[in-house]
Amino acid sequence: MSIRQLSVFVENKSGRVADAVGTLADGGVNIIAFALADTTDYGILRLIVDQVDKAVEVLEAQRFAVAEHPVACAQIPHTPGSLASIARIVSNSSLNIEYMYLGAGYSLLLKTDEIDALEQLLLSNGFSLLSERDLG
Repeated sequence: MSIRQLSVFVENKSGRVADAVGTLADGGVNIIAFALADTTDYGILRLIVDQVDKAVEVLEAQRFAVAEHPVACAQIPHTPGSLASIARIVSNSSLNIEYMYLGAGYSLLLKTDEIDALEQLLLSNGFSLLSERDLG
């Protein structure tokens, strides 16, 4: 059920994020969700795209370093407290969330080393999970 997320490493200098997303656009790849984290020297552009394999191909052809990770994608209600509810459920479990971010269509993407356990936790608490088929 998990979704493949791409992590693209970009130099922390003007224009590099534009180069990465422009490369995807030129390759006909649609970005569905993204998050950007940065440090002094580099940034990590986390992406959910409609064509993962093609995205990797076009990014690597332009010498971007790309890593792929499974993430859970939960559909959350568009109501106050939805994010707080998931945060509380996960914090009460033994799972460690490395990071999370909002995606398109009121979705929440979560990264953990125990993806199957996280998905079961979310399902058992009434949250719907999205797959790559749901996003494309």
